[in-house]
Amino acid sequence: MTGRLGSSQWTVAEARGVIAQLRHVATEGPEYDGVELFLALCEYLDQLHGGHGFDSLQPDPALAQAVREQRKRRAGAGERLEQPVNSAVTLEEGRALAAALVSVEDWQHELGLALQGLYTYLDQLYGAPGAFTELLSSDERLRVASR
Repeated sequence: MTGRLGSSQWTVAEARGVIAQLRHVATEGPEYDGVELFLALCEYLDQLHGGHGFDSLQPDPALAQAVREQRKRRAGAGERLEQPVNSAVTLEEGRALAAALVSVEDWQHELGLALQGLYTYLDQLYGAPGAFTELLSSDERLRVASR
């Protein structure tokens, strides 16, 4: 992967800056939910990266291995697609929301592409396409970050 968020024209750093500003523009509806989801997923990735700030989609085998080890520890817990990422969107709904935003013109299209890029990156960390089906607990995130 490169610094671009999937098919988006934005890099991670550009997307974080633009989308943080969009928080003041998108005040309701799917656009608002998309902005909040993007920011929540970035915060989650910040925690996995040790709080140093998630700013790149460069593969990190040690990070991916640490994520997978934490998931193996709780094998049998099942998928948690209905787990909320933030107050409005679950993991499963977030994928659908990203796809819906991609079909809209203007900045919403780029937001959808950026969200899809985050999901793709998280899938890679979790081990396979579609593997990002649950958030690690705060204790698990700390163990991953301290790898």
